[in-house]
Amino acid sequence: MKNTIVKSKELHWCQDQDRHILVTKEDGFIIGLNYMQGDDSSDLEEPSLQIDEDLTRFFQILEPYLNGRTEIEKINQAIWAHLDYQDIQSNG
Repeated sequence: MKNTIVKSKELHWCQDQDRHILVTKEDGFIIGLNYMQGDDSSDLEEPSLQIDEDLTRFFQILEPYLNGRTEIEKINQAIWAHLDYQDIQSNG
């Protein structure tokens, strides 16, 4: 019998982006994302460990168009695009 990870939560520190990223996966697919700016992991509070549904859906739609070499690079690109999108939405 082969053991496989069905569901996981990964916390990544991205020094060049100055953020922690929470990646939740199920059967190898990203089903949830969230992040926290800053390098102090003690700042990671319960809301940051929850899935940001809007960011997750945004990433899932954009993923085929992102050009990052790694999954984390693609996630960071989506976070920046999502921030710009939210800014445009709030400023009309």
